[in-house]
Amino acid sequence: MRIWYQSLVDLGRSPGYFDGLATRAHAIARPGVEVVFHGLPEGTYGKHSPADVVVYPYLISLHVQFILDNALRAQAEGYDVFAVGSVQDPGLEEARSLVDLPVVGYGEAAMHFACLLGTRFSVLVFQSGFDQMMDLRIRRLGLADRALPTTLIDAGFEEVSKGMQDPARLVEVFSEAARRAIRQGAEALIPGQLYLSEAIARAGVTRIDEVPIVDGLTATLKMAEAMADLKRFGISVTRRGYLHARPTPEMVEHARRVHGRPPIPPVPPGKTA
Repeated sequence: MRIWYQSLVDLGRSPGYFDGLATRAHAIARPGVEVVFHGLPEGTYGKHSPADVVVYPYLISLHVQFILDNALRAQAEGYDVFAVGSVQDPGLEEARSLVDLPVVGYGEAAMHFACLLGTRFSVLVFQSGFDQMMDLRIRRLGLADRALPTTLIDAGFEEVSKGMQDPARLVEVFSEAARRAIRQGAEALIPGQLYLSEAIARAGVTRIDEVPIVDGLTATLKMAEAMADLKRFGISVTRRGYLHARPTPEMVEHARRVHGRPPIPPVPPGKTA
């Protein structure tokens, strides 16, 4: 099984981050599963961090096109699953309506696992604006009754990045925010943004005051494995309803040509288009 793991981080920004993801994925994935990490094109965010940009709907709508191009590439290159590795699940529904292979998202997977671990969960995020974005995503997934309002931690992108190598201060700040959520009734915690989740996981923190922390990378990869297994048994995504209806290849090719996107790569023999 091969999993295409699509990060929202642009290539060249944090090579150590991707190396660490690959190392952890090797330990998380079951034998025989290959996880290949892909970012967005180098320079996607200019002088800004991804966290600065993704809180703006127009900007993320443009960058989602890179994700959808790569979903088509993943299908053409024979991958078994396409995983969107961002907690807000950018392009998730569009990708599911576009390709035949299973498509999973970090946010959706982590939230459903959180529902198995406790009655109510809270997502913890950094960067102002991300909290409202996550609350909207939770409602869209129909999980508002299982979630508390998203908790904002007192850290920025640079502090979280530093926490990858020197986690003490970040763990302290994360724990303080987690305890606020726990006092409000959280029984499972999801570190939002994979940068934050990775820093907490690499620090070895898996529970706070007996409340489990859902590791984003683990949740995404295990959901990817499960969905690939289901597809082998003939269980795959619906093609009924607005969010899952799949346009014909001719319609997709025409629309992509009009908008200047690359041609659709050919699907390899033995794969369903």
